[in-house]
Amino acid sequence: MQTDVTSTFPTLPSCETTGMQTTEVTATQQDNVKQIAALRDDTNEGHIAEHIRGMVAATMANLSPHASGDAQNSAAQWQLWALGVAESLTLGQVAPT
Repeated sequence: MQTDVTSTFPTLPSCETTGMQTTEVTATQQDNVKQIAALRDDTNEGHIAEHIRGMVAATMANLSPHASGDAQNSAAQWQLWALGVAESLTLGQVAPT
């Protein structure tokens, strides 16, 4: 018997699924870095880094084990990028793009 388990969190689409090109992904990541930088002006970097780590943990915990290989791969790439941003903030460095 197969049970369908659905999450209230959307799965992360892959670039192939969304039709996004690498340059679009890079532009999106750069936009995310700019938004994080704007938060830095008023917030402690350590607090931002911990928030990012918490969001990564929550997102990855809600990724369905039945998600496609592409979705899991995209989520893993996003996780590495987001944790890199958090680490850069912790070290007081410029966030990676």
